[in-house]
Amino acid sequence: MLLDPQTGVRVYQFIVDRLDDRRREQYPDGREAYEDDWTAAHDLEKSYAEAVQADDPDTAERLLRELMNMAAQWQNHPHHPADHTDDGQPDDAVPGARR
Repeated sequence: MLLDPQTGVRVYQFIVDRLDDRRREQYPDGREAYEDDWTAAHDLEKSYAEAVQADDPDTAERLLRELMNMAAQWQNHPHHPADHTDDGQPDDAVPGARR
């Protein structure tokens, strides 16, 4: 994955979408867990963007890896960021990736 702001936003948005799905499934429960997880993802994405802006690839890579670890619980989802190329399009070489 490229270390650019769009990559962080794409992974973050995937996580937030899945958190929203989970919150709807658990309604009316799950609000506190949702807020905690959303805050953690938001903070990671913000720190990642700052590292990219500061041209600190080591920190950016570590933070992106942490975001991807958060997204790992949904690895079988068809829109998982690991299944997409650097331009955000589905990667035909990845099994299960869709166009």
